[in-house]
This record gives sequence, C-alpha cells and structure tokens, in this order.
Amino acid sequence: MIQAFLARQLARPTGLFGRWIMAPLLNRGNRAMNRLTLEQLALTPDDRVLEIGFGGGDLLHQILALPGSFAAGLDLSAEMVARAQRRFRSAVRARRLHLQQGTIEALPFPAATFTHVCSVNTLCFWPDVARALAECRRVLQSDGALMLCFTARADLERWPGHRHGFRLYDIAELEEHLRAAGFRNIEVTQGANPQQGRFYCVRSQPLLA
Repeated sequence: MIQAFLARQLARPTGLFGRWIMAPLLNRGNRAMNRLTLEQLALTPDDRVLEIGFGGGDLLHQILALPGSFAAGLDLSAEMVARAQRRFRSAVRARRLHLQQGTIEALPFPAATFTHVCSVNTLCFWPDVARALAECRRVLQSDGALMLCFTARADLERWPGHRHGFRLYDIAELEEHLRAAGFRNIEVTQGANPQQGRFYCVRSQPLLA
C-alpha cells in the first residue's frame, strides 16, 4: 500500500504530502539528472524552453538563473503548478516564465513555439508515448531539440513501487519510439546518482518536413 501511494505521488503529487514532502524529494532525487539535462541543453539567451513535468521546480530554477532565459513549465499536478507560481512569482510577473497545468498528450501551445523541450524522469508515466512525442515535435521549432532524461530500466526495477503504473524503457526501445515519431540525430549521455542508479539523457531533433 505504501509503495502504491508513493508511486501515485511520484506520477502526480497531490495534497499537503505532494507540496511539502514530494516536491523537495523530487528536487533532491533528480538533481543529478537536472544538472546533466541543463548541461546537454546548452542554452543561449535566445532559446525558449518547455519543461514537461517540472515537479519541485529545480530545473526551472536553474534555467531561469541563465541571463535572458525564457521558460515554460507544464505539470499534471495542480499542487506543483501552484507551488511554482509562488516560488517563481517574480519571473512569472516579468513574463520570463509561463506555468500551466496540463498533459503531454495535448500540449497547450502553438506549433513551433520552443527551441527546446525537456522532461526529467517523467517518461515512465506517459500513457501514450507515441502521441506524447508527436506533441513534443509539434511544439518544437524545426532546428530545435528534445531532451528526455530517465532512470535505467534495470535500476528502476530494483524498487518494488515500479509495478504500480510505471512503464520502463531501455535505450533501444526509446530510440525506436523517437524515430517513429520523426526524430533524428539521437545522442545518448549516461550519468548516475547514489539514490536512483544509472540514468540516460537522450537528445534528438525533429526531422525537417
């Protein structure tokens, strides 16, 4: 029962537990992933970045620390959106950050809005990966890049909670999905942290129409 509860909270933090316990845990647990994701994004002041499933907001914080940056954040959790609205109120007022609740299968943004789309440790919760990747491609500019960072299948399998709604991936399977969705130039970078084990950051670009 505890494992199932934690799995639900990881997928969509809710209530006081989500706000006060899960959000800080997500920030700590994903810190190494967020750091590598930011490094691989290699952002410039002209970039416009969408983070899908920003959770506690650690990566958004790092993006907003870059001079001239603009970011948008989308999350399933109303608690995480409200928390980020408070935490980043000055960036929201300055129109450097746009926050919205929603799903990756129906991104609430016009086509070709972003130079980069990224998501850290949310891939395992996507109910329809083909539709999700199609939406990522739609909102990316033609010379943009998608960055997906996720825990390696073998390491995530060591936690019993993965049986409660997680979909696990290896690199070959994700690459197959990316190519089917019209992405190319797939590059894989590997990292590790003591809590979660190995993880991968996978960068790809949309095929030109």
